[in-house]
Amino acid sequence: MEIFYPGDTGYDEERSGFQTGLRHEPQVIFAVQNAQDVEEAVGYAKTRGHEYAIQSTGHGLTTATTGVLISTRRMNNVEIDVETSTARAEAGAVWQQVIEQAAPHGLAPLSGDASDVGVVGYTLGGGFSVLAREFGFASERVRQTDRVGDVVTALQFELLPIDEVHAGEMFFEARHAPEVFEAFHSWDLPDHVTPALTTLGDVVRITFASTKPFDISHLRVAPTLKEEFGAKPFAQAAGKPLPPHTYQGDNVLLSDLPLEALHNAREAAAHSSAEIFLGVLPLGGALKTEATHLIKLISPQLGVEKQHEEVFDQVRPFVVGRSRNFRYAVG
Repeated sequence: MEIFYPGDTGYDEERSGFQTGLRHEPQVIFAVQNAQDVEEAVGYAKTRGHEYAIQSTGHGLTTATTGVLISTRRMNNVEIDVETSTARAEAGAVWQQVIEQAAPHGLAPLSGDASDVGVVGYTLGGGFSVLAREFGFASERVRQTDRVGDVVTALQFELLPIDEVHAGEMFFEARHAPEVFEAFHSWDLPDHVTPALTTLGDVVRITFASTKPFDISHLRVAPTLKEEFGAKPFAQAAGKPLPPHTYQGDNVLLSDLPLEALHNAREAAAHSSAEIFLGVLPLGGALKTEATHLIKLISPQLGVEKQHEEVFDQVRPFVVGRSRNFRYAVG
């Protein structure tokens, strides 16, 4: 185990994660390598009355710690048990490791659309995978949790017999957003299909995935800038790593999403004083939640709470909660 203090060589690198806009300012960093190191770090914090935080990749960073930072990125061992179709991932492991090791055995995890996200943090937040409506939350597949106090040091979880998925994406010019949003909203969605609708500046994107075939013809309501859809290895649908950057994001879970409210949210995001990417995730299917939709907002800057709330105001009557998985750089 390495220990870093402010001013030490390696301190800045160790405290920095995928989120570059918000950074921990710890008095000390414990770069742990095993559960015994974690126990020592937690003990150090408790005996001195310091707060402590855990960081593997720093994707979901919400509030920074000024006390003790426990960096788990060196605890990244992944083991696949083919006989039981399970994986064991340590606290610093990322999904790409699990995907790569499981694929040769025709197995796949319920990972999300970014393969460089940490396994443990993602799963403890619930875990909305690219196949969420077909197979449920990733957290429901956990078999065993290893802990030191309240720190999760490893997870054992089920893998699914998946080697190929039907998946793809469609891109439209933003001027076609009204008809694209309406077509997406009216989709008679099979329970096995997991789609997402996202605004990305000048374009609108729809993504979709399932282990079974499905039809997307009704979504072709405007010329596409790009369209790609077909059977492919699971790894190709699991998302690609992005470079670290500054961002802030939040979300709301909804009990209903009328088309008018959806259009109002889209308009509010498009005309906000901050750049806002809006995402719509239909829930249901195998997801055991009373919410019908999740709306998430992400901006490439900090300090946009007010602008995000102005968008959420458009669906406020239907808000029933928030997901831990899509909160970034917020309290």
